[in-house]
Amino acid sequence: MNGKTFGDLLSSEHKDHFYIMHLSYGLNKKERERLWKYATEKNMIGLDLPDIVTRDWVTLSESEREMAGPHWIRQFDRFCNEMHKGDFVVILNGIYSLLGIAKITEPTHHFDPYLSSKENPNPFFDHIRENVEWIKKYPWDGCTLPQPLTFDGTLDRATSRSRSPRWRVLTMIDP
Repeated sequence: MNGKTFGDLLSSEHKDHFYIMHLSYGLNKKERERLWKYATEKNMIGLDLPDIVTRDWVTLSESEREMAGPHWIRQFDRFCNEMHKGDFVVILNGIYSLLGIAKITEPTHHFDPYLSSKENPNPFFDHIRENVEWIKKYPWDGCTLPQPLTFDGTLDRATSRSRSPRWRVLTMIDP
């Protein structure tokens, strides 16, 4: 970005928020590395809960959504309903490493059950945001953050008004 910070980019785009996302916290390192490579090659990010959310989130009834639990309801609502074209997503590998920064370029998410199916030789997440623009893509070992950044869940929103160190630390990154 020619010496400008992520915060400068957000300001120039009139954004007072961005999303922060973990890359499959529970999976082993080799599988997470494969997912990162897939995401960057295919220009997409994704989310799933394949044993419980088996259809497009926006088509599920209230009782079907409740089966996922409040934690996952927040995650899917953010991914499927709250994110908009032009929003930015910072992808972390754990709490110590930044993998990349993507810009959402499509107005809606897509559901593709084949992506997470056992028949797919290269599975990914079934709820996806396609055609993201990678503002920055680090190699798998990522960019070490100046301090660990924690949050509850897979996907959260960071705002300029929050007292969380996430805004301060990540907006100083020079993508």
